[in-house]
Amino acid sequence: MTDRRLRVLQIVLALVGLGAAIYLTYSKYAHDGVCGVSAGCTIVQNSPWSELYGVPVSVLGVLGYIGILGALLVAPQRNDLVRLSLVVMSGVGFLFSLFLMYRAYVTLEAFCPFCTTSAVVMTLLAITSVVRFVLGPGPLPPSGDELVADEDDDIVLSDGPHGAQA
Repeated sequence: MTDRRLRVLQIVLALVGLGAAIYLTYSKYAHDGVCGVSAGCTIVQNSPWSELYGVPVSVLGVLGYIGILGALLVAPQRNDLVRLSLVVMSGVGFLFSLFLMYRAYVTLEAFCPFCTTSAVVMTLLAITSVVRFVLGPGPLPPSGDELVADEDDDIVLSDGPHGAQA
């Protein structure tokens, strides 16, 4: 799978995760944690593990997914520091999700489909971030061709002084 395809997959995954986190935040504030989808959601949303220092973990999820989307959509993708930041953000999100899933399934014996969706998404984001980091941005084009950056800051070939992109 090419780097560009992995990046598109990551964007889609981050949008799905963001949607789940936004819904959980909405239900936490608008309905006092009553989800309306399953009783497990309400149990999880009202548990001691639904907040960290008074901040709902769903809000942290929204911020995390926005950070990941920012790194995927705004930052130059050939930059190793950007790729490493994606590994770190998704890795921290994965570990935190792992802890929360343990609390939901083992401690509370409850199932929240939105929390589970977010945990699966964060797991897939962590895996794809590591793969993209290890593989790197891909080979540079052969020498002699002019390199230019497109609107995504991806390096592309130009076919000479006219600036047409290959």
